[in-house]
Amino acid sequence: MDDYRQQQIDVLKEAVPYSEKLIGAIEKVSEELSGVPFPETHDAVNVIIEGLNWLFEVYNGTKDIIEAGAVDEAEANSGVKELSEAVKADDDVAVSKALVRLSTFVKQLHDAGSRLNNKKHKGIRRFMYYMNQTDALFYIMVVRYSH
Repeated sequence: MDDYRQQQIDVLKEAVPYSEKLIGAIEKVSEELSGVPFPETHDAVNVIIEGLNWLFEVYNGTKDIIEAGAVDEAEANSGVKELSEAVKADDDVAVSKALVRLSTFVKQLHDAGSRLNNKKHKGIRRFMYYMNQTDALFYIMVVRYSH
């Protein structure tokens, strides 16, 4: 495996737990925006937007190793446009709806990254299984022929 592909896998591995936290933040902040926002809610929106930007960078840098169709890129781009318009209009309810829409992208990237990481671990487990079988066979041969 070349270094670039390993870097892609590593960044996706980092994005999986991060996306879980971001989904939770989106859910909480979108609820607040739909009701009566706290003074710090708008600061949280800015942090979420930074997190979304990072996940889009991750996606753009790793989409060639993510299975085709795992992330609905058109829907994500529409969500970004919707969020941008809502922020410009300073419309809390529209920002809330756009964040909920973008949480689908976050979940899709999370799931794609999880599947990729699981495939990698399955390969390692399979390798270890065969190595253990080989070690057992070697041990049997040593014991049998050492007498």
